[in-house]
Amino acid sequence: MRLTGEKRNVLRSDIKALYASDFGRAARRYFFVGGASAVADWVLFALMLYSFDLHYIVAGTISFILATALNYFLSVRFVFGASRRGARNAVILVYAVSSVGVAINLAVLSIGVDILGIHPLLAKVAASGMAVFWNFLARYFYIFK
Repeated sequence: MRLTGEKRNVLRSDIKALYASDFGRAARRYFFVGGASAVADWVLFALMLYSFDLHYIVAGTISFILATALNYFLSVRFVFGASRRGARNAVILVYAVSSVGVAINLAVLSIGVDILGIHPLLAKVAASGMAVFWNFLARYFYIFK
C-alpha cells in the first residue's frame, strides 16, 4: 500500500511531533544511557564469565544488577531527572521494574545458550536488546512520571 502525498505529509508531521515531544527527547537520551549501561553489562558479564569462571546465569544476574545501578544514576542525571517519589523509592522501583527486565534478560540468555546453542556473549547482547524496551517504557511511564 502506497501513501498518497497528503497522508505521507501527515505521517511525517506525526513523526516529527513525536521526535520533538518529551517522550521523543527522553527516548533519544535513554538510547545513549541504555547503550552505556548495556556495554557495562556486557563487559562485566564477560569478565565474570571468563576471568572468574562463573556460570553464565550467575554472571548475567550480577552484571545486570550492577548495570542497573549505573543505568539509574545516568537516567536521573541525563534523561528523567529526579523522581517525584524520592530517591529511595525511585531506586526501589527501578530494581522492581528491573526484576522483570532481568527475567526477560535471563530467559533470552538461557534460550540462546541452552536451546539455540548461541555463544553466551552473543546471547547476552540479544537479551539486552529485548530488555531495553521494557526498561525504558516502565521508567518513563511509571517511575519518573
